[in-house]
Amino acid sequence: MRITITGTKLEITPALTVYVTQRLQPLSRHLQPFEKNGEMLLRVEIARSTKHHKKGDEVYYVELTLQLPKKTIRIEQYHANVRKAVDEAHRRMKSEISDYKDLVIEKKKRI
Repeated sequence: MRITITGTKLEITPALTVYVTQRLQPLSRHLQPFEKNGEMLLRVEIARSTKHHKKGDEVYYVELTLQLPKKTIRIEQYHANVRKAVDEAHRRMKSEISDYKDLVIEKKKRI
């Protein structure tokens, strides 16, 4: 799985890139049954929700977008800490992938 990271109204530092990659790369083992030809692409956008707020509730915005066969999973997460926003988005994405896998397995059993 490839991960692309973009920043909006925010500079993506090398440390943040490493953190996001290390946190989200383990999702690829859940996607192995769906990777037939080529790699899956996980798009990550990290942004500041407002320009003028330096701290407070929901300053950072993280969006994860993953294209699966016949489905696109998109997660949005807001938090005052960018790393916690990434962690929460990771947890939600893992849950969505698990639900999708269960659905696909259930459909195959019915056939």
